[in-house]
Amino acid sequence: MTTVNPNTHKCCALCKRWEGDAGLTNQGAGRGLVRFNTSARGKCVVTKNNRISNEGTGCKDFSISPEADRYRL
Repeated sequence: MTTVNPNTHKCCALCKRWEGDAGLTNQGAGRGLVRFNTSARGKCVVTKNNRISNEGTGCKDFSISPEADRYRL
């Protein structure tokens, strides 16, 4: 598990183009941090490749998912 700021960390777990379940949870009320499982696996619908939830930090096709967006400040 890891905790990231969804405003600045562009990883697969937070992207709407990634199909997988990384178990996103809010990490403290009002802190704007998201906790997720870094070993979760899924698939990128753009590249069609299997990806680990913590990959994709430099992805040019990143678009935040509605689930991750609700944690942003």
